[in-house]
Amino acid sequence: MLLNFRLGLEPASANIMDRPPNNGASGIFTKEFALDVIVYGLLMGVPPLLCFVVVVYAVGRNQIGTDCADIMDVSCGIVYRARGCVFLSLTLLILLHAFEMKDLHQSIFRMNCTKNKVLLFSVIGGVIALIPTIYIPMLNQIVFKMWDISWEWGLCIASIIFYFIGAEGYKALKRRLRSRRGLN
Repeated sequence: MLLNFRLGLEPASANIMDRPPNNGASGIFTKEFALDVIVYGLLMGVPPLLCFVVVVYAVGRNQIGTDCADIMDVSCGIVYRARGCVFLSLTLLILLHAFEMKDLHQSIFRMNCTKNKVLLFSVIGGVIALIPTIYIPMLNQIVFKMWDISWEWGLCIASIIFYFIGAEGYKALKRRLRSRRGLN
C-alpha cells in the first residue's frame, strides 16, 4: 500500500495535455484496465509459483515432510527453502512493478526512474528489508517459517527477467496497437 502512495506522488507525464480525454461513461474499469490486471497478474504470479515447483518437486524430489505449517522440522527443509524463494521472488516483483506502473505504455527503459525520489527510496528500502527477513535465523524461521536461500537466487533473477520481458513486450504491443489506431 505504501508503494501505491509513493506512486501517487509521481509527476504528471509531459504529454498529458496531448492525449484525448477519457470517455467518462466507461469509468476507470476499461477493457484495457481489465486486460492489464490479467496480464500483470500472470506475469507476477506464474514465476513465484514455478520457483516453488522447481525447488520442491524438481530439486527436492517431492520430499515435502508433514505439518510444515505448524512446526519447524528438518523434514520440511525443502518447503522452507521454497517459501524463501517464493517470498523473495514475489516481493522483488511487486517492488519492481511499481516502476513499470509509472506509465502504462512507455517502456521502463525510457522512463526516469530516479525522478520520484520517494518511490525510489521506498523500493530500495523494501529490497534492503528483504535481506534480514531471509537471513536472520530466528526471524525467518519463527515468524515466516522459511529458511535462507542460496542457489534459489538464480530462480528469483530468472523471475525478474521473465517479468521484464513479458511486461515490456506487453507494453510494446499496446504502443503498436495505439499507433495503429492513431491514439499516440
